[in-house]
Amino acid sequence: MSAAPHILQDRTDFSQIADEHPELASELRSTRIGVKAGRSALQFCGLAGVSEERSFVFLPRKSYTGIAERDLITARLTMRALARFGRDMTDRLGVATGGEGDTGRLAVVADLAKDFLLYGIFSERSRHRSRTSGKPDWPRTVIREQSYVGSDGSVVYEDIRTTRTKDSHDSLLAQIQAAVLLEIARQHGWWIDGLIGRQDELKRYSQPRLPRTLWATHLRLLLPELYASRAIFLANGLISYLVNDSATRAGETYYGVEDFHTVWEHMLRQVLRGVEAGWNSRLPRPAYRRNDGGLSVQDRGLQTDIVLRDSSGTLHVVDAKYYDATYLGNAPGLPDIIKQFFYDIALSSVASGEAVKGCFVFPSRMGETAIFTTVEMYHRDGSIASGFPSIECHYLDMVSVLRAYTEGQKIALFSP
Repeated sequence: MSAAPHILQDRTDFSQIADEHPELASELRSTRIGVKAGRSALQFCGLAGVSEERSFVFLPRKSYTGIAERDLITARLTMRALARFGRDMTDRLGVATGGEGDTGRLAVVADLAKDFLLYGIFSERSRHRSRTSGKPDWPRTVIREQSYVGSDGSVVYEDIRTTRTKDSHDSLLAQIQAAVLLEIARQHGWWIDGLIGRQDELKRYSQPRLPRTLWATHLRLLLPELYASRAIFLANGLISYLVNDSATRAGETYYGVEDFHTVWEHMLRQVLRGVEAGWNSRLPRPAYRRNDGGLSVQDRGLQTDIVLRDSSGTLHVVDAKYYDATYLGNAPGLPDIIKQFFYDIALSSVASGEAVKGCFVFPSRMGETAIFTTVEMYHRDGSIASGFPSIECHYLDMVSVLRAYTEGQKIALFSP
């Protein structure tokens, strides 16, 4: 699968997939990935491979253009964003194994590839006996070689036994690393720069004699004998890759998320300028008053998506919404609106008189006209209802957010 994949978009109608790519539709039905009861559209974002030769990438909404070159760039950004998301979501140090959906596996793939591109295949240094070159081994020379006395009375040896250090790629760890990296290059080389051109090099290394099903087991047995940090990192990463291998049958791979909303929210939290942490711990919590006059306080309080401060000092409660928001039918409904009203009240209660506003942030395409600007409450007669805060609506270009997230950049939600 080193060739460029076919590119589709999240929420593509399943009937369209079945008409244009029946083999993909068949595999999706059998695995139930992205297929939800009562929904006609596939809900999946990421990589789906149905064979060694054919793979598909589903782009996030508002990023598909139908222009092959542009969509391939977006597909590469999407995979890198999902890999970083998988890494961000893990609590474990070193090797990422957590993450939403299969993004933890994707993070492991990216980490193993990065290690190889930086340092190559793992090698062990060992000393080998030699003659006349290397570090002299005098005890062995004295025992094994004939000596004679020189003209100045010193002892001279015609041959000197020596030792030399040699890098070896024949260890089981190195062999499994090379074999796994070859798999990664074939499946993911199209979005990980530098891998495709190294496939011939990887093929030259010795292959493990063990069946692939035993590789992870033998790496676990090897771990207690490893001391170097890189060797431990590689062993853990390779075990994670092998144990969590997403192939359900030969050639099938699935790396991604069924609900991209969690990724959208996390990306915005990372890239928006002015985000402030710690507000959720300060927000009030619900409590029940008992008949004895005491209180039973719930442990979990309000949890806002994002709170940020703009250049004027105003606090904004940002609700990241993975919605099209082009008409009422695909915009946030009353429960989301009520929640934003409540967050506005809650944050105002602890923000010491600071200005507080709520807003929704939707994905969009570059240059696309924003449909909605605010959410307000109105009476039946058409007059505005007093006492309700308004909710601002903002649209951010999905591709720009993907790029900022993968490159560690910031985006301003509000003009200075």
